[in-house]
Amino acid sequence: MRSDILAAMARVLDGGIYVLGSEVAEFERKIARRIGSAGAVGVASGTDALVLALLALGVSRGDEV
Repeated sequence: MRSDILAAMARVLDGGIYVLGSEVAEFERKIARRIGSAGAVGVASGTDALVLALLALGVSRGDEV
């Protein structure tokens, strides 16, 4: 896996697009296909993932979680 990860990093660095580039779009497509979902969203952190999940569930300020 190391060589695959390093190659992906090199493609991102060489392309100069660090946010919402083609590598992220490809990652999202592959993850969605792997888990059998219609789509997936790549985020910057686990905290971002939790916030989006809670928003998707309709949880808002003041709700008990």
